[in-house]
Amino acid sequence: MSELVVETLIAETLTGGLEVFERLGDEWREFLDRVENDSPYWRPEWILAALRAYSPLVKVVVITVRQGRSLVAILPLVQEKGKFAGLPACKLRAPLTTAGVGVDILCSLSASARDEAIEAIWKVIQKKPDWDVLELPSVFEGAVIEQLFLLGQKDGHVAGRWGLPLIAFFSIPQGPAGIEELEKYPRHPKLRSKVRQREKKLAALGTVRLRRTERNGAEDLQLFYDMEASGWKGREKSAIVSDPRSRQFFDEVVREAEKFGHLCLYTLELDGKPIAAHIGFTYRGRYWAAKSTYDENYSEYAPGHLIVKAILRDCAERGISEYVLGIREDWKMEWTEDVRRRNYQCIFNRGLWPRLLYTVRFPLHRRLAALKAAMNRPSSIGRQP
Repeated sequence: MSELVVETLIAETLTGGLEVFERLGDEWREFLDRVENDSPYWRPEWILAALRAYSPLVKVVVITVRQGRSLVAILPLVQEKGKFAGLPACKLRAPLTTAGVGVDILCSLSASARDEAIEAIWKVIQKKPDWDVLELPSVFEGAVIEQLFLLGQKDGHVAGRWGLPLIAFFSIPQGPAGIEELEKYPRHPKLRSKVRQREKKLAALGTVRLRRTERNGAEDLQLFYDMEASGWKGREKSAIVSDPRSRQFFDEVVREAEKFGHLCLYTLELDGKPIAAHIGFTYRGRYWAAKSTYDENYSEYAPGHLIVKAILRDCAERGISEYVLGIREDWKMEWTEDVRRRNYQCIFNRGLWPRLLYTVRFPLHRRLAALKAAMNRPSSIGRQP
């Protein structure tokens, strides 16, 4: 363990295996109660589940900042040898628990004190030996961790970034008028009319209801796995059960979410038979949809849209203010225009090899892309004016 004191703040580096997250777990969770815009994906059990499933032997580097005895900021990282731009590299990387989420420095301090905490974290990173590139794989606009990028550039480190797919979310109308407002969705009149027709058509077959499971979720989780595996994801081997690591990860995060009270499995049923389902989490006034599926035998009834509409109604009734849909897809944009932008950020250490990594991935990559685009443009030679 190393220490770096910045006025009243103390930055510490904790290194080791996955036991680092277990050791910090209770204090980390208590600290998150004081963090604004917290996410279930930033909880230690989520990060631990992801690493346990996909990188069980990885070296963990957790940088904490304390004010007195109180934890006020934390940045989890992993240290690994791998490839960057096709070349060998020693990397520090913020762990990404699942697709479509962000990484950040979690901080409970006011804006002025937060700047000091981030500077302390950056100084700890600078002093660490044996790293070529710091990878921040999903940084949302306005995230606290963006300041590392600026601090790195200010201190003479080269840095680069590229855009990632947008994240769609739905701001759920509140109050008595909220349910009525939801009847205006999906946004496009033709699809809205189609969804209403499908609702009536499905209701003519039997009793349709949305079931929300917050406890004893193992049975509903298995129903989700079976439904997903029976469709195109099963045939293409992209269903959760097709990958033992994914199965392990979702088994664990669902179990942990149930333990800490934010599990939210939704199932749309026809006469008790599941025809669509979500793995989701209700956390600090938001609903986070991690995975969705439907029974393709009922595809003519648009069950994927029907369950979204039913979930929005349920969230409005419970006072949930936002539905995080995940990575932008065309069908999601039928429901919302709201998106969050994000990018992949890289900060490079000083030295010849890190500079080469930067050059290959950024200046050289841009030149090759421009050359390829120029070669693919139709020639104007021989054309009539």
